[in-house]
Amino acid sequence: KSNKSVAGGSMKEKIIIVTAILVGAWIGSKLKLPSGYLTGGLILGLIVKGIVGGNVPSSGSVSMISQLLVAYVLVATSNVESLKQRPEVIPVALGYVVALLAFTTGLSFILNRFFHIDLLTAMYSTAPGGISGMAITAVEAGADTAISSAFQVLRIVLVLVATPLLAAILSK
Repeated sequence: KSNKSVAGGSMKEKIIIVTAILVGAWIGSKLKLPSGYLTGGLILGLIVKGIVGGNVPSSGSVSMISQLLVAYVLVATSNVESLKQRPEVIPVALGYVVALLAFTTGLSFILNRFFHIDLLTAMYSTAPGGISGMAITAVEAGADTAISSAFQVLRIVLVLVATPLLAAILSK
């Protein structure tokens, strides 16, 4: 009897990958990484998946539940009152988003041209956003999630490390 239950690897490989995701999530939380559960689970899960091969089955239901949970957290933690008190920031925020999207689109073309990353993956790799939102959207769009998530994780970690340092230097 074959140990292959789903295309892409044995049940043992799937269990190892899922265990790595859970252990990585715990480590990420204990190390207080940004979005620790997500970041740690993603990093260790991808490393182990790269070593053992195989795939963890996913479905539209998993994506839908992930999106609902992200939406819930964002709504639950948002303070709409502060935005109502400062409506003048909305046009500034929109301008910032347009400029950032133009810049990251340019970066996408550079990744595509010089590093041969397909344009869809390059767009999700450079797009501004949170790790979870970008990962979920990249999966649904059919981008290479490992590459786009690696870019997003590195971006978030480096920004969270560099920003306090730069702020301290510039505020002197």
